[in-house]
Amino acid sequence: MAGGVLVVTSDWEYDARGLSSRRVVLITGCSSPQGIGFATARALARRGHAVHATVRDHAHDEALRDGLNGRLVIHDLDLRDRVGMRAVRDVILSDDERLDVLINNAGYGLIGGVEQVDLDRVRESFDTNFFGTTALMQEVAPVMRGQRHGHIINVSTVFAAGLCPPALGYYIASKAALETVAQALAVELAPWNVHVTNFQPGPVMTSLSREWGQRLTGDEDPRPTLSDELYQWVLDGGGPAPQSAQEVADALCGLIDSESPTLAQQSGSAARTYTAQALRDPTREPELTALLAAFARG
Repeated sequence: MAGGVLVVTSDWEYDARGLSSRRVVLITGCSSPQGIGFATARALARRGHAVHATVRDHAHDEALRDGLNGRLVIHDLDLRDRVGMRAVRDVILSDDERLDVLINNAGYGLIGGVEQVDLDRVRESFDTNFFGTTALMQEVAPVMRGQRHGHIINVSTVFAAGLCPPALGYYIASKAALETVAQALAVELAPWNVHVTNFQPGPVMTSLSREWGQRLTGDEDPRPTLSDELYQWVLDGGGPAPQSAQEVADALCGLIDSESPTLAQQSGSAARTYTAQALRDPTREPELTALLAAFARG
């Protein structure tokens, strides 16, 4: 098109920034039909994008690709397997010759008090949520730099922007570490027109794989009901209202289509309001006061 607004090559259309209206997307953590990854992968494929979805459990592969006419390809991937992630990346480049978007969605939900959780489980959670996800960013970044465009999206949590609720300390710590690295990466990749976004949903009604802290048992455990208290706090409105996986998927689809993606984006208005309130007072005293009132059982 005149003026360099649109370039057409085969069935691909690119705007002046080199972005195709039909994105090639790699999204991790798509095994569960109740999960964010599953819903997002299908929503993106329905919108016409070329989706490469990774799973560790293949029990629901047929449902994941059902009715999508080949627009969704399933890959086996464990984020602790660096060789495996390189193989997936290379297959995508061989098939589609580009990789426009990486959505780091796979997660390990570790719930329990700081005293309650065995540190071996903490290391396992960081292996997926931080080290594995960071490794995948390292594998994809050179591809996007070479293309001179791309978008890396890390599915984090709205609680990473504020004071961490009890029983979520280790899970939020892994996400906060990832967000910190992503903030640096956003600046490092900016000269190549590669964007990085920390996507922050609030509580989501999914089947995220959860590991419960079991270091202390019986009379040793000072807060045996802490995880139950956490869920009740969410239901009572202590944080933003819970969303469905499909609502979060729709927000992710909108983020991918954005012409000016931001460094941080929340999954909806309730999550944005919660984040704005959390960031309003740098002392964090109002947040702490509210959490102490909600969890003042001993």
